Amino acid sequence: MGSTVAGSDGQGLPEKVKGLMGGLTADLMDLVGVRSVYEPDHMTDVQEAAGRAAKLLAGAGLTKVGLLDISSATDGTAAPDGEVTKDAPLVYGSYRRPDTGAKAPTVLLYAHYDVVPTDETQWEEAFKPEKDPDTNRLKGRGAADDKSGVMMHVGTLRAFDGKPPVNLTVVLEGEEESGRGSLEAYIQAHPEKFKADVIVIADGGNHRLGEPTLTTSLRGFVAMNVTVTTLEHGTKHSGMFGGPAPDAFMVLARMLARLHDNDGNVAVPGLVTDVWDGVQPAEEEFRADAGVLKETRLIGTGSLGSRLYTKPSINVVGLTSKLPPHDKPVNQLIDTVTARIGMRIAPREDPKNAAQRLREFLERVDVNPWRARVDISCDADLGRGFTAKTDVPNFQVAREALEKAYPGKTTQSAGQGASIPLVSLLQANNPEAAVLVLGCEEPQCLIHALHESVSLDELEHMTLAQSYLLHLLGALGTPVGSGTDDTRVPVATSSYS
Repeated sequence: MGSTVAGSDGQGLPEKVKGLMGGLTADLMDLVGVRSVYEPDHMTDVQEAAGRAAKLLAGAGLTKVGLLDISSATDGTAAPDGEVTKDAPLVYGSYRRPDTGAKAPTVLLYAHYDVVPTDETQWEEAFKPEKDPDTNRLKGRGAADDKSGVMMHVGTLRAFDGKPPVNLTVVLEGEEESGRGSLEAYIQAHPEKFKADVIVIADGGNHRLGEPTLTTSLRGFVAMNVTVTTLEHGTKHSGMFGGPAPDAFMVLARMLARLHDNDGNVAVPGLVTDVWDGVQPAEEEFRADAGVLKETRLIGTGSLGSRLYTKPSINVVGLTSKLPPHDKPVNQLIDTVTARIGMRIAPREDPKNAAQRLREFLERVDVNPWRARVDISCDADLGRGFTAKTDVPNFQVAREALEKAYPGKTTQSAGQGASIPLVSLLQANNPEAAVLVLGCEEPQCLIHALHESVSLDELEHMTLAQSYLLHLLGALGTPVGSGTDDTRVPVATSSYS
């Protein structure tokens, strides 16, 4: 039989999860202390984080867990027991109920253990976990995004003493923040390893602290490098040549300014825009969370929800130029400059169409009237948006689980302006499955910031919600999604326990 920890009605789960929080907090602090940034200089740290995550899963009772080399091993082989791969390993584990086998639903739990980099002067502070007893928050890079998701899964396993009432597949990625797309390519090559009736993407969060939320909409993403060149043979003296000779950076600045109209809407024609009809963010809360200056107005038109979730947005996310720092100026004309442009697109937008529309706009004569040479390269891996299938039965089960974990609260549906291309791929691989984007990353977490933090109360509630979800699905018994195939790809049994 499955776990009896929760009892037949799950009444024992709140007390069980609360009793786990001391250990989960300590383990999260240990994991946050690992500088798992996907960069060549930190691959040892990435591999260490993978090993620690695997040990946590094995220690929580996951009997089959291994590290898969999805970047350089075409067959996705597992590394020898206790060893790590030379790249960012995929932590892949599974559990199969011994009593019911194929009759129990299969749940796939996803999170990622890598984190975004920080300024070199801030490394020590960013990766020094610190608990604030007054707010019950844990500060540190990745505390929320997304090592809290890792600990949600570990905590859920511990809540059932390693014997959950459903079949499980646990997937922890090590290069999500890099955008390399290795996992997406691996899923396409090995779809059988990622079949499930319910998929939990623990890389989201409630729209407000303590308010249970399922993310039902994600924007897609397009990225391209735009290189502007105006001069041959390098930079030139701005006093001798400035005036008639154009500066590449100034050309680029003019082009970038054309990407928005005066209201702040994206000016690229032909892009999809939709109206958001879910829960609307409160403007004052949004301004406070984003840190928008009091005198600065928000840009764009339409509801705040539409601007955040279902309309395109464009930003410069990287810049390569010969411009010296402002405190060490040089009187020179810049010959060439490259901007990395990131564009979020509406959930139902075709990324290829969006990329083509942006390219055509930047190549227009009126956008580049000085006829500078413009070279544009677009990433091959484009991120498709996501719209949840809220009418599948297991989606309603998830709502119930969240409301049991947050008594007296109603589960909200919210959008997210960010992009997780993996989500739409997993949905396509499991057309009838409920794909649930949730987690601990509410606005106060300030993910990707130096002072990123996670609410330990939220971690407790979300771990409890996920435990209730497995309990309710186990009680249903019969799979209703697409993970009913009895075939399972074996994973090397680990020696991490």
